Amino acid sequence: MNYKDAFEIFEIDLNMTEYNDISLDYLTKKYRKLALKNHPDKNGNTPESNEKFKKINEAYNFLKREIKNLNTKDFVSETETESNDTSSLYVDLLRSFMQSVFERNYNDLLSKIVNDIIIAGKQISIKIFDDLDKETASTIYTFLSNNRSILHLKQEVLDIVREIVVKKYDNVQIYKLNPSINDLLNNNLYKLYVNNTLFLVPLWYNESCFDNSGCEIIVLCEPELPKEIEIDEDNNIFIEKNIHHDELFTNLTNDGSLVINIGEKEYEILLSNLYIKREQIYKIKNAGISKAKKDIYDISEKSDIIVKITIV
Repeated sequence: MNYKDAFEIFEIDLNMTEYNDISLDYLTKKYRKLALKNHPDKNGNTPESNEKFKKINEAYNFLKREIKNLNTKDFVSETETESNDTSSLYVDLLRSFMQSVFERNYNDLLSKIVNDIIIAGKQISIKIFDDLDKETASTIYTFLSNNRSILHLKQEVLDIVREIVVKKYDNVQIYKLNPSINDLLNNNLYKLYVNNTLFLVPLWYNESCFDNSGCEIIVLCEPELPKEIEIDEDNNIFIEKNIHHDELFTNLTNDGSLVINIGEKEYEILLSNLYIKREQIYKIKNAGISKAKKDIYDISEKSDIIVKITIV
């Protein structure tokens, strides 16, 4: 294992990253996401899925040990000890991932409910939400929705949880919107009328809350995305681009760049910034969806676009 291989496995852009820029916290969160998404138990336990999971752990342990200025004594280690109990390992990964997302709001009850929904396979009913306040119940739904690809959650499961949250609480109105990738990139607002009152909903936010004369309005945005595109909780776009080697040069513009289409927008990647290899990761910084800010209408900062390029 070396830096180049480890960075590729972790989908870290080699062209635009300095070793010292990778913090311990960043590495931890990246590992948990990759490990959950690629865990063999959630990918059919095929030889390919087991090999990929093994490589992720090898890269993780290498980067922990080798990257400059990493203080490993503060690191929560999930893979220091080998274990044949992959189900137990998945539970530990999920718990650690939730702790990093919820931080101080994490508790055992929240962990149990998410475990029941994702792992235990229990029938989802309003009873599992009985001891939760409305904010925590809504937070659980948002967590599941934002990470559905990582957690391998089906849309019908999310729909059931959302309906439970809607029915459980009085004086709360919940709306679900399905913006397109163009809505997100163009900072489009949705005009929501409730009892003749207009609310402008920023579609690039997963969840927006408004007050309507003492009635709380919650708007949940679940984008309808092309299958090759994913969006993380920080609004970074992840896209896979497959290019046939015979067609590579036909995709070039006159200035020697590769064109990536995301919705109606085009992004160019200079060929001089790419490697001659089958797979690589390229990051287009500050060019994607607006970041979440205290002022929900502030669009001054953009998240990144992370492109996985594969020559087939």
